[in-house]
Amino acid sequence: NHIPDTVSDEQALLVGDVLATGFWAARISEVSEEDTVLIIGAGPTGICTLLCVLLKKPRRIIVCEKSPERARFVRQRYPEVLVADPENCKEFVHGGADVVLEVAGSEDTFRLAWDCARPNAIVTIVALYDKPQLLPLPDMYGKNLTFKTGGVDGCDCAEILNLIEEGKIDTTPLITHKFPLSEIEEAYRIFENRLDGVIKVAIEGNLIKPV
Repeated sequence: NHIPDTVSDEQALLVGDVLATGFWAARISEVSEEDTVLIIGAGPTGICTLLCVLLKKPRRIIVCEKSPERARFVRQRYPEVLVADPENCKEFVHGGADVVLEVAGSEDTFRLAWDCARPNAIVTIVALYDKPQLLPLPDMYGKNLTFKTGGVDGCDCAEILNLIEEGKIDTTPLITHKFPLSEIEEAYRIFENRLDGVIKVAIEGNLIKPV
């Protein structure tokens, strides 16, 4: 997809990856303006999912995140969004959420996703898991949940770039750190260990063109 001249490289950096994932997740979740939406996980993909859910203008959005730094980032950047931690999330979404998007990717968050959903809710699985997850159907009996999941493609990138150009999506606050290509090992160290409040790292360097 062609990046519009008015969209910077930094603005477009996440389009083909986590932002495409968040946009796809919000689209298949059928979010309406009357819904309470719960997003589990406030990492880069979780926040991109949040940005795309905000476009749907649901009645209430709750983000569940265990990291104090990431929870603080959401509170500071998106004050209209409610934030809960995993321990009190079920009580926080009293009665259950109409739509749950699971973006964290652990056994605990998988269970939390369907446990926090109201009867007849949609549960969208965005996360990748290290091992298979079990559906404890006897525990779910009567909830009549619809699960949605699958692979993300790039078919929405043109629309996403238009939304960025119109100022409706801005992922630049997620780029919390920048490094030159010569310091890429340090960039990976900080990102892998989640140091210094990192969310996303941008590597800046000049392309070497073949002669």
